[in-house]
Amino acid sequence: MPKNLRNGNFRGRGGRNYGGDRFYDNSSDIGPNHGHDDRTERGGEWNDRNRNDRNMTNVQRRVSFKPFNGGRGKGRITENQMRAHINDDDEAMGGDTFDSGNPRVRMNNRNFDRQRRSGSPIPRGMNSDRNLSKKLMKGAQTSWYEVKIPYGHKYEKNFILRSIQQAISPQVFIPLYYKANDFHASFFVEDYKVASSILQASRTIETPDGRRLTLNVRNNQPPTQMNDQLKMRMKQAMEKRYNPVTKALDLHKFHADPDLSDMFCALARAQIMLAAVDIIAEHIPALEALNLNENRLYMLDHLKSMATKLPHLKILHLAKNRIPYLSTLDSLKNLKLVELNLEDNPLRKQFDDNTAYISEVRKRFPKVIKLDNFELPPPISFDIPEDDMKLPEAKASFLCDANGSDIVRQFLEQYYAIYDSDNRQPLLEAYHEHVMFSHTVNTSHQTNQQKMSVYLSGQRNIKHKTDLDSRCRLLKQGRLQVVSHLSSLPLTKHDLPTFAVDLTLFTPHMLQLTVNGTFKERKGDASSDLLRSFQRTFVIVPANGGFCIRNEMIHINIATRLQEEKCFKPVNSAAMAQTVATPAPVAVPTIAAVPMVPDDNTKLQMIQALSVQTKMTTEWSKMCLQENNWDYQRAEFSFAELHKQNRIPPEAFITN
Repeated sequence: MPKNLRNGNFRGRGGRNYGGDRFYDNSSDIGPNHGHDDRTERGGEWNDRNRNDRNMTNVQRRVSFKPFNGGRGKGRITENQMRAHINDDDEAMGGDTFDSGNPRVRMNNRNFDRQRRSGSPIPRGMNSDRNLSKKLMKGAQTSWYEVKIPYGHKYEKNFILRSIQQAISPQVFIPLYYKANDFHASFFVEDYKVASSILQASRTIETPDGRRLTLNVRNNQPPTQMNDQLKMRMKQAMEKRYNPVTKALDLHKFHADPDLSDMFCALARAQIMLAAVDIIAEHIPALEALNLNENRLYMLDHLKSMATKLPHLKILHLAKNRIPYLSTLDSLKNLKLVELNLEDNPLRKQFDDNTAYISEVRKRFPKVIKLDNFELPPPISFDIPEDDMKLPEAKASFLCDANGSDIVRQFLEQYYAIYDSDNRQPLLEAYHEHVMFSHTVNTSHQTNQQKMSVYLSGQRNIKHKTDLDSRCRLLKQGRLQVVSHLSSLPLTKHDLPTFAVDLTLFTPHMLQLTVNGTFKERKGDASSDLLRSFQRTFVIVPANGGFCIRNEMIHINIATRLQEEKCFKPVNSAAMAQTVATPAPVAVPTIAAVPMVPDDNTKLQMIQALSVQTKMTTEWSKMCLQENNWDYQRAEFSFAELHKQNRIPPEAFITN
């Protein structure tokens, strides 16, 4: 008898042992698999070729058509089905794919080996999943990595962490949120290279009882639970990080604070960051500097409230975060920052030109003078700081000459006493024989057109009336036409205490005044009276021992909500006299006019006029007007102030 058959064993090719009812595969270290070898010997030693052919035939018959579910169902199992059956956690990655601490997984391994036969159509490489290539996925922008050690609860925390540190040396890692339960120990790391090194160190660390530690590493984040306890701990951690002298709060790498080592408190989580802002706003409202470096910040949309909750914040550090685009900072653009640090963020790689980078930052934060720890040149802007601009105090009325107060008061009292009556014909005496008159209506919205329909007839808005014939026809000339047109308008009742009067010209030969106020359209029923606002400009000249109107323009609009709240309130009889008797401030509500944006033709004229006046190029004149919202007088003032301070560069002026 051949030597290989002495003890009922036959050693075939490939290192496989066949004996009795047991089958061992030396190429695998999983363990024994049960199965029957129904081959019989024919006439002594077998021919190798016949033996292999027959072996392949039997194995194909057994494996190719045998379902994995114990005989129920049809069809061949796939590699993915087999993998799903034996691997419960497809995210876990470690030195040993199958967690030896899980008895269910060990049973699945043995069941899988019982089903496997030589020549199986399932690739042999599949069984090598036991030793998956030790790779980790580079996580998303906010990814963390969980390290789980089966049976790690049996060993001291210091022993495990010290052993891992020695295994991955010279790399240094910071374990966060270490916990141990009845089955394993676990902690988290936040560095991809460290996580990969720990994964490579799996089963290389020997324990005092002769075991080898399995280190399973996977992409995972610690759980977050926002509650009062966490807020209290956050507050305590912030107290030691706040410097009351500089009014600065250092939240650099806040999640790694030793006082928060047992709680996940990452500011990259929106709910945690919002809670941090609320704590700061409540306890440090005067905060001026905030350091948020190395907090894995990615999206900043939830930080819009910082502009209102931290109004004094001027310095903000966001270095070594994961902010992808500069537009991500748009949610913070209402902050009045003078210093900003964005070093080591992905957004910085989008700019090869440092000048373009600075320009884009200043579009969002125009007052920044220090960026990424570098001093910037002062910005060239016509937007004068509020502290430097000393405007006169607001007044309800303005009188260029106090001597004209009595004349203005008497004129308004007499004029509106007749205008608000049922008969306006006596106004013929108030107008010059060759008076010119026009009226306009605000029709910028469809709703305004409906509410102001009674005033649309005869209105002369040169923005819409572009042809010369219409403009001439709608210009009322002569007192008969003017009074006739005024008589066709609805009956009114003006609220004189709401008037804001500006006397801009007062000479013995002429005076000009503008009146703003509110009035009601009298319908007979007080509940149905319509409330309007108006602005009238009068040019008044002496005539026949008195005064008469030489030119008038009136603009009618819908009353604002503030005007509705203030008008027609009980006042004392001296209110009207106080309004125009003195240029000093009076207790009359002032209604700020809404600035109107001029059309393109008007803008071009304003640019040319400012260029001629200031000797600046058209480009710089346009910039000056744009930054002052196309307010020509403010643009003149801004130019004059900056020119005095020599803050306008020479290239801004026209060279001869």
